[in-house]
Amino acid sequence: MFVQELFESILRLPGEFAGVAAHDPLSAVLLAVGALIVLGTVGFVGYLLLGVVAELLTPTPGGEPRQPGR
Repeated sequence: MFVQELFESILRLPGEFAGVAAHDPLSAVLLAVGALIVLGTVGFVGYLLLGVVAELLTPTPGGEPRQPGR
């Protein structure tokens, strides 16, 4: 079943990454830099999404709420 195989492969990933990182120091550095880039990108997009949701849910100071598309 696809979902079961996907779940099992996700559980195996940390061991695979540890094996790659332990291969040589350059691999460990590249793995860490890649993880930081992905983490930073996901965090930034999450921050932008949080701002959009907050702006949609807060009323404007002028009174009536903003209509979508305006």
